[in-house]
Amino acid sequence: MDFKKIVDQVKDKAGELKDKAEDLADKAGEKIQAARASMDKDGDNVPDALEGLADKAKTLAGKAEVKLEELKGKAEKTVASARERLDSDKGGKKG
Repeated sequence: MDFKKIVDQVKDKAGELKDKAEDLADKAGEKIQAARASMDKDGDNVPDALEGLADKAKTLAGKAEVKLEELKGKAEKTVASARERLDSDKGGKKG
């Protein structure tokens, strides 16, 4: 084989490999787009699973705020009751 023929074969093989690589890149791009579409059905560029978690977090935060207010009210009543008892004890004692 002469050198020119070897160079031509290498060029041909390189061209084939380039075409295969481009084809694989296109297929990979299509699969990536399909995966993205399946993860984000509403098309807002936020994965649906993440939106679900965010909604749950908001719900739990709301419940925590309600519980905090309940506990705050109970604590205020307990403190007021304790102050009343202390004040009545001070008033009842002669010292």
